[in-house]
Formats: sequence, structure tokens, C-alpha cells
Amino acid sequence: MDIDPLKRDLINKSEDEIIEYLKQLENAVGKPHLQMQQHQDFKVNIHPDTKISPAMFKPSKVVAGEYFAHPLTIAALKKNIFMAGDEFEDLEIPHQCESCNTQLDVQFWHFCPYCGEKFPF
Repeated sequence: MDIDPLKRDLINKSEDEIIEYLKQLENAVGKPHLQMQQHQDFKVNIHPDTKISPAMFKPSKVVAGEYFAHPLTIAALKKNIFMAGDEFEDLEIPHQCESCNTQLDVQFWHFCPYCGEKFPF
């Protein structure tokens, strides 16, 4: 599957470089695509639990904002994820893992959270 060259360039960029890219996006009528002045930071705590399946998250029943995940999932997860509200799909980078054939959205992962396979780009 071919990845849009612009999105391919974003895969390994720093947080600041991604934010600058997001600020430049415009919608169909030439207005800013994202309302960057309305941004919010959310912090979640993710704790390792080998009983959880890879690429899955289980919310804590006790503490809000706390989750459990397989150690492979935690390692694969990008630590800074940009949520863009309804325009979230515009940042999608679909990829099918060559090892386990799972369809993924690369914007969230450093490598396949199901099998640990590195991405070929």
C-alpha cells in the first residue's frame, strides 16, 4: 500500500514538527482545518499487564484516566498522539502489517502492536 508522501514524512517527525504541519492545514474553503488555540492536553497512565491481549487497552475500574495494556502495546504506542476532533481521519496512515496481516493506523504506533514487526518505512 502506498502512503501519501506528505504523511510518510510525518511518521518520524518530532512533536513540534507535527504541530507546525497541523497548523498549516486548511479545509475546503481555505480556513484553518484545526482550531489549534482550543487544544487540550490529556494525560493517561498505562500500566503493563501480560493478561491483556496485544494492541488492547483495559480501563481501570478504580482510577479515571488509568489503563492496562500488554507490554508490547505500551512499547509500540506513540507517546504523543494528536487528536484532531472530527478531522482525525485526515491524519490516518493505513498500513497492513507484513508479518501478521493486521490493518493498522501508523499514526499511533512505532511498530506493529500485535506482533512486534517493524514498519518498512
